[in-house]
Amino acid sequence: MKSSADGDRPHFVDAHVHIKNYEGIASIFSAGITAVRDAGLKDRSWGDRGKSAHFPRVPVIISAEWALYKKNGYGSLLGTAVDSQHEIKSEILRLKKAGAGIIKVIASGLVSLSEPARLTPGGLDGEELACIVREAGSQGLAVMAHANGEAAIIAAAEAGVRSVEHGFFMTDRALDVMAKQGTFWTPTVGALARAADSHKVSGEMKATLSELIQSHLTMIGRAWKRGVPLAIGTDCVLPDRAYRSIYERELSYFEEAGIPREDVLKVACEGGARLLGI
Repeated sequence: MKSSADGDRPHFVDAHVHIKNYEGIASIFSAGITAVRDAGLKDRSWGDRGKSAHFPRVPVIISAEWALYKKNGYGSLLGTAVDSQHEIKSEILRLKKAGAGIIKVIASGLVSLSEPARLTPGGLDGEELACIVREAGSQGLAVMAHANGEAAIIAAAEAGVRSVEHGFFMTDRALDVMAKQGTFWTPTVGALARAADSHKVSGEMKATLSELIQSHLTMIGRAWKRGVPLAIGTDCVLPDRAYRSIYERELSYFEEAGIPREDVLKVACEGGARLLGI
């Protein structure tokens, strides 16, 4: 993904960020990222978004605006809870009117930072995901799904989501389904690595999370070999002064997964562009 106006400058894409405000857009520009997919936040301010017109090159932003999650489950910081097909249809219409370019859904909980090999509660089920994909499609929108664990990943892929986000506890069976469906995977390795570095995480739990990250890297390598479409996503909340280094670290994780640097750059540029539809 290159532009004749920019010579050989790679057009890097980050397929998973969360933008809090106008300064977040400045972070994207400063990091040299061409396009991002904003996975949404419940509370943020776009009051100065128009100022991005002052940048020499305005980054492409495909935004979910806010996410849809299952009532009483994970997702309250990201968006709105839904609990019926009526609520799903109503919220998707509201998102469309708000300018959403993608629908973000929560199909599972988070990786637990206190209980080894566990996910926190939460997640829309397969029937609800299928309803969301159907309603989003009627509005010309695709769906990105936060999904961890084999069951949630397979349910999301079979429902027809455009991409699986995170995908921790990935399995070979889930990869087979994703390959068959042509579902993109945005693995966000660094998101868990940064969480594991927290002083609140016990030493024992850090070791467990390190093993999970290594397993995650193994599955990324297998996904690449099986032809599962991949994209780079940092899961950064922007603005962040370290954003560029975090993005570079995400690229290096893919190399650690056994993907040659040249192919990692294709994932970062061409893969991301295909996922965002730009």
